[in-house]
Amino acid sequence: MERVDTPAFGEAEKFSSSSSSSSSLSLSLAAVSMANRWIRPEVYPLFAAVGAAVGICGMQLIRNICINPEVRVNKENRAAGILENFAEGERYAEHSLRKFVRNRPPEIMPSINSFFTDPKGN
Repeated sequence: MERVDTPAFGEAEKFSSSSSSSSSLSLSLAAVSMANRWIRPEVYPLFAAVGAAVGICGMQLIRNICINPEVRVNKENRAAGILENFAEGERYAEHSLRKFVRNRPPEIMPSINSFFTDPKGN
């Protein structure tokens, strides 16, 4: 057996032979070291933010593929060409979230905004 040092991961040392199990052992040690490096409580907010972004992108992709009138997955629908389906396009564009926020002010926290910007309220 020969001793192999891994200076990139600090004090981690491994003993390996020239067999194929040594390569799988080195891969598993590298995976454990990477997990120890990235899976920490300080990194959880980063995982949450990236997970939310991936979820939003996935939701939008699925929405476009499933209900967008201009996306045609089937060969028969693609052969139809450009359709004059304004009513279906209007239903797709005017979804419930857009109808909900249409008459609301474009503020996330209106009470906090008015507290800091309104001089007579202070």
